[in-house]
Amino acid sequence: MSKKIFFLLIAIPVLVISQQKRIYGILEGQVLDETNSPLIGANIRIENTLIGGATNRKGMFRIIRIPAGKHLVRFSMVGYETKLVEVEIKPNDTTFVLVKLNQTAIQTKEIFISASKYEQKIEEIPVSVHSMSSNELSLRNTRRLDEALRIVSGINMTSDQISIRGSSGYTRGAGSRVLLLIDGIPLYTGDTGDIIWQLIPIQEIDRVEVVKAAGSALYGSQAIGGVINIITKDFSGKPITYLKSQGGFYDKPYYSEWNWSPRTRFFNTLTVSHTRKIGDLGVSISASRFEDDSYKLNSYTKRYSFYFKSKYNINPANNVSLLFNGTTYKSGSYLYWKDSRNALVPPESQIGEWVKTERFNVNLTYQSLISTTAIINFKNSWFHNNWWDNTDSHNSSKSEMIRSEISLNYFLENHKIVTGIEGSYATVTSNIFSNPYAIGFALFGQDEITLFANRLRFTGGIRIDYQNVDTTLSKNPVLSELNFNPKVAVNFKANENLYIRASIGRGYRAPTPSELFSSTNVSGIRVIPNPDLKSESNWNFETGLNLSPVEILKLDAAIFGNELYNFIEPSIDPVTSYIQFKNITRARILGYEINLSSKFFGNSLQTNVGYTYLWARDLKNNIFLKYRPRHLVVINLHYKYEFIQTGVDFRYWNRIETIDEDLVSLGIVKDGDLRDKVLITDYHLSFDLVHLRVPLRIFFTINNVFNYNYVEMIGNLGPIRSFSLSLEGIL
Repeated sequence: MSKKIFFLLIAIPVLVISQQKRIYGILEGQVLDETNSPLIGANIRIENTLIGGATNRKGMFRIIRIPAGKHLVRFSMVGYETKLVEVEIKPNDTTFVLVKLNQTAIQTKEIFISASKYEQKIEEIPVSVHSMSSNELSLRNTRRLDEALRIVSGINMTSDQISIRGSSGYTRGAGSRVLLLIDGIPLYTGDTGDIIWQLIPIQEIDRVEVVKAAGSALYGSQAIGGVINIITKDFSGKPITYLKSQGGFYDKPYYSEWNWSPRTRFFNTLTVSHTRKIGDLGVSISASRFEDDSYKLNSYTKRYSFYFKSKYNINPANNVSLLFNGTTYKSGSYLYWKDSRNALVPPESQIGEWVKTERFNVNLTYQSLISTTAIINFKNSWFHNNWWDNTDSHNSSKSEMIRSEISLNYFLENHKIVTGIEGSYATVTSNIFSNPYAIGFALFGQDEITLFANRLRFTGGIRIDYQNVDTTLSKNPVLSELNFNPKVAVNFKANENLYIRASIGRGYRAPTPSELFSSTNVSGIRVIPNPDLKSESNWNFETGLNLSPVEILKLDAAIFGNELYNFIEPSIDPVTSYIQFKNITRARILGYEINLSSKFFGNSLQTNVGYTYLWARDLKNNIFLKYRPRHLVVINLHYKYEFIQTGVDFRYWNRIETIDEDLVSLGIVKDGDLRDKVLITDYHLSFDLVHLRVPLRIFFTINNVFNYNYVEMIGNLGPIRSFSLSLEGIL
């Protein structure tokens, strides 16, 4: 039956396309600025098709196989006005156009991919989204992506675990409700299903896209709480080498009795990267080393990372891409403090413990433009994960995750169809996870219909997932489930400045091997397995608006809710002190989010204020869900004057209402109930000397300017004040 469904999803559009017999022509041209200088990397797109291209070092472009007839061609580039030009493509002939783009201070419409697996304007998306550029990461001297995500409205981080609008608490790496993608391909481990922030190549990020709603209808299990898609940088038309060196240090702790180290604690990063195009082949390669003494005892890190990406254009309609991304590191183990008077020192039992890790992922993608309105994508990936520690239990885990996906994007005049099939297989070899394997299979489809001169966009989609998790010793599958996840959404353009949106959909998440089978003892905390866990699911809704009453002001507001069933949370037995993952019968999350951004003085001054309110309740036990703040505020101020940029980021949480109180009452984490609101201010300053014909950029940051003491999770003091300086050279 599944094979028949997949055949219909894929074959019918292909058969329709194959019946189309058209005569084609070629479009050539040049794109210049107002001074008649060529614009390198300007984008050209034939409207209502998937055909496009980009300009070379001379501002020239050439696009073949364009259906004969009249077309609207869109010319765009960041920092320049977008221009629509009508051209007539002659049969079996070449048409030449010369286009000039003027610089503009008005922000162009942002393009977003992750919400529907194809390009959309942000204001036309029926759910809340956020985009962060590579420049924003550089200005803040970002060392890991999770640091930058802390200043995104609606997101809170509990240590290294991300929660979007209250979707997650803290489970020490056992399962994530937010799906991480790199160029549209999932990136999470086969054993714990966790996000590995250390694996993400910060220096190769072009932008980060955040979808603040369940993405299970397109992406499956891990996307029940949202999606983060990392879009990597494109290749440079000319050879460019980047050198970046960052150094910094931590200040003294606020209280002298916390000062456990007689010396200054340093951190540093060194990165070398190169990108170029050789004919139809594009190549990017980079390597980096990171060292962090840490402000906490036995929390050090030493990491090496390597990144390689290539893309070969077989012909104008077909290309193949390869991406390799790997890291190896050693870090000290710090679970919680000794007590509040030794807030930066762990219990003696943790001192000397460490974890070593080897991880890499390989992505292979083939893309074929089978007609002017249809693209087939073949995506394959392999994620290798291996870690071990030196605790008394000598915990270790090695997992392999293999995934394949075939998808078709098919665009008609009033329809944008995405459909596909996906399969995955994971094996785990571990002394704490019972050596399980997991098999996944999915079919998905979505159609966006535009009505009333493109003012109304209706989206409907569904994904069917089958999950099987078992061990080699089991006679019956531990988990074998079939899930149907529909989605319905609408976006209405009331006028040029107002867009109204609404969506409802079902999400789900299968328990990971670590949640099902964990059996270990770590620093006095005993974790026991629960093979009876079931998949958790939710029905989520959102309604919101995007309003731009004037060019310098933008308001985005949304009301959202989640009805959660069989919600998986760690539970502590007050008698045995054992921790076990269990299905909470029911939970509910309601809230609203408001974001107001503005630009003044020709975009020199940019501001953003975001507020999120959460009502997150465990309906079975009638308590607030653990590690969820009720109020979240982010404020970003950024000012640019010629080659100087400076800014301030501020974030606030109220005092967390519910934590793992049993860890405190049982004496496992002393003084673990001590916590307060979070009030953090960061400052950044940069000098772009490239404008002065010096190939150098300088970045200076102060994180936690006021050295505020706070905890994101029980018994863990957040980063104290630190200073960093980066030099980035371009050769």
